Amino acid sequence: MKKNRIFLIIIGIFTVGLGIKFAAGSRSVPVYENAVVEDGDLAEPYGRNGKGEMEEAKTQSEDEELEAEMMEKEQQEPEKQDKAAVPELVHVPRPIVRLDGEVGELEYDWNYNKIRVDADTLLLLGGCYFREKKLTQNILFLAKAPDFTLREISRQVDEGWHNDDPDEWMELRMELLHSVDDGYVYEVDGVLYLLDKDFQGIEPICDIAKMMGNLYRFSPDTFNNCDISKDASKLLACTNEGICEYDLESGERELLEPSFFEHHEIVVEEGDCMCGARDFTFQGPVKVEYAPGDQGYAYLTGTEEASWGDVNGAVLRSGEGETIYQKETEYMNGFQWIETEDAVYLAVFYSEGDYSTYWMDRVDINTGEMETFLVPEETFYVEGACVEFLDEDTLFYFNFDKTDTDEEEKNVIEIYHLSSGERQDLVVTGDVEWEMGMLSDGARSVWLVRYPVP
Repeated sequence: MKKNRIFLIIIGIFTVGLGIKFAAGSRSVPVYENAVVEDGDLAEPYGRNGKGEMEEAKTQSEDEELEAEMMEKEQQEPEKQDKAAVPELVHVPRPIVRLDGEVGELEYDWNYNKIRVDADTLLLLGGCYFREKKLTQNILFLAKAPDFTLREISRQVDEGWHNDDPDEWMELRMELLHSVDDGYVYEVDGVLYLLDKDFQGIEPICDIAKMMGNLYRFSPDTFNNCDISKDASKLLACTNEGICEYDLESGERELLEPSFFEHHEIVVEEGDCMCGARDFTFQGPVKVEYAPGDQGYAYLTGTEEASWGDVNGAVLRSGEGETIYQKETEYMNGFQWIETEDAVYLAVFYSEGDYSTYWMDRVDINTGEMETFLVPEETFYVEGACVEFLDEDTLFYFNFDKTDTDEEEKNVIEIYHLSSGERQDLVVTGDVEWEMGMLSDGARSVWLVRYPVP
């Protein structure tokens, strides 16, 4: 029942010069060079094995041509102050990436891994494969409003994708970009790198694959099972042993939360299929994050089937290790942080019973005060609640079942007020400012939305 429910709620929208050489520990780390973008022009980047080129792809589809014509028409017409402004999905243009004249093949999720730099700027990390050279490069891009055309920052060779031995394939611990005090952290081939705030330089932080050893791999294979502190000095990681916190300078490890893990033989009855069978039993933390300001941490618990949605608990610990909040339920749908001027909250999403009602607990991480709210079913997705908070009382999310009178202006964004239980279209008339929001299903899928504010 649970797994069927999970697959039914999947939505089908997919939109959007400094050279350094070093050796981290005894591992060989790929050489890379950065191409710095100045005055909005694309500087020529260089890959490890030759010059790289990146150019904007030409618009091909009829839909894109129609969108361009509509934009041109709008620019020619004077803006009406009373025209209704509604949220809109932002599409990042697909680039053409070259290396020594060869056009690369962008990986299917090349534009999933992105974060906001500021109100008008995105940072993306995507992979591109060059078949002739049997080479994959991880490429950092910047995209700025209003057109979000990509500007390349740097390339790094990814050695982990082309090993003939599956046991030696490198499974990234830190799949997603992370924002820290001094810039942005990402992982290539088991090494963490720091891109500085000005996008002028990249330097290694730590070889976490070497530091973690056998614990680098995680059997349930869930997303967001690793987090880094804001000062980039410590790492939280879900492992087969439990949640471990690592000092990235010394490599010392502390076990914060234990888990249960045990190998067993797979027994298959005659006529049965062993597809998807696991040769281990697991119960413990499967996702972990530091609280804002590193004021403790929160984590989800699950079983060996956690990667298929079998997540059943949420816990919030203070910086001193005290339990502020704990919830166990049949279907846990993730958590998010809410930061306001006056407080920081943990929002925990879950369903109970027959999955006909959906709930959110909002916990003040300093006082421990908790309130429980009903939330719309539309906020529930595969790996987590797909919402953004406009404030501590207002959810911002997709509702594809809505019907609008004007289909050309169909607005699939809805807001929901927790205190009143009221649903409302996000529509603003008159003079508006535009802000950028990110909606994520809790895994790799991230959608960029521009929305109006009075």
